[in-house]
Amino acid sequence: MESKSSGATGAGVDLSDMSLNALAKADRNDMKESSHANPQKILMLSPALAKSNDSKTFARRLALFYAALFVGFGLHQPFFPIWLKAKGLDDGQIGIVLAGGLLIRLVATPAVTFLADRGGVLSTAIVMCASATMVAFVGVGIAEGFAMILIGVVITGFVWSPMVPLSDAYGLAGVARRGLDYGRIRVWGSVAFMATNVAGGVLLIFIAPTHIVWMILASFVPLVIASAMLVPDRRETPRSSEDPSYFNARFVLVTAAAAFLQSSHAVYYGFASIHWGSLGYSGATVGLLWAIAVLSEIAVFWIAGRYTANWRPTSYLLIGGAAGSLRWLLMAFDLPLAVLFPMQLLHAFGFGLVHLGTMAYLAARLPPHARASGQGTVSVAAGSTTAVATLIAGYLYARVGATAYLAMAGLTIAGVLVTTYARSLPIQPQPQRDEVGG
Repeated sequence: MESKSSGATGAGVDLSDMSLNALAKADRNDMKESSHANPQKILMLSPALAKSNDSKTFARRLALFYAALFVGFGLHQPFFPIWLKAKGLDDGQIGIVLAGGLLIRLVATPAVTFLADRGGVLSTAIVMCASATMVAFVGVGIAEGFAMILIGVVITGFVWSPMVPLSDAYGLAGVARRGLDYGRIRVWGSVAFMATNVAGGVLLIFIAPTHIVWMILASFVPLVIASAMLVPDRRETPRSSEDPSYFNARFVLVTAAAAFLQSSHAVYYGFASIHWGSLGYSGATVGLLWAIAVLSEIAVFWIAGRYTANWRPTSYLLIGGAAGSLRWLLMAFDLPLAVLFPMQLLHAFGFGLVHLGTMAYLAARLPPHARASGQGTVSVAAGSTTAVATLIAGYLYARVGATAYLAMAGLTIAGVLVTTYARSLPIQPQPQRDEVGG
């Protein structure tokens, strides 16, 4: 299906009836559309499209894929640092290993997303990355010693890290074409993440921490299967040159703000499980703490569009940044468990709103032939800042413990300031677009 429009907007990126749609619809205020541009025509597809067999098949398989993708993340993020600790690495070495997996994004993500855009079929690139990830992670499992583990993590990161921008580019384009709800498809990734947080914590009661790596490896089997089941995307003929019009000052600033806000989770992702364990909390309790955070994220994905239709995407970044600042300031103190559980609900804003706002902004700004590359640009920015933040987190946590969260609050404040400045810039018009990629 084609979407034709004129005017100074991200036309051609038709976000249909989805929680992101309300955000992207509100972005017309952020972009100052010309008076003759029709927001409903730009952002809404016929509900009949969502009822077609092709749309239902696409939605089910994409939801299954997101679930499979986030099973691995749900085991890796909270429990991989525990495995590293069990392998004898100190806090500084853990920070280096985690940062190494993030830093490789600087090379892998732009290279893979660029090739995927040039090749024109994102689903094929996703299958290749999923298969390579499973093979590469075997090397992590059999590695011994800091150096070999670091090498294994870097190799795995090269093929694993591009999967998120590739998946987002594939998913956003597909739901736009078929009139589907992105938020209610993407939410199954968060559900899977939460479920594996809890399941992983329970399993740690019965298995040794040194076996965590094999749990993570096993999660890549359904990922490969689900990626192979994705509906092949039907894209336009690949372009030989990329339209750089989206790459302006506002895009750079919003990308930087999102990167600051995402990287502020470095201490949390790298050392929350270790720190909670040092306070005497069981693996099941740690898993439940992670699950509460993701449950709040699920709620945001499910209902955000219904209640916040008139918000601008950058407003989500501002609110997420404010909530993140409060969360990290509180996490710097060893508060009682009764306070820690409700405090995890702030993840809904610090992560959930930031993700939705970023996706809405990108969906409205990226031309069809640059979706993977544009998503890759944001991923690289977030990966590089998170890698640096993770190195700093390892250094600080080894010396001051939970007080390291104060540095993360500084990152969220920086994200809020950059977002505020981005909102003050004059809007630059976008060229006409005449297609919706898949």
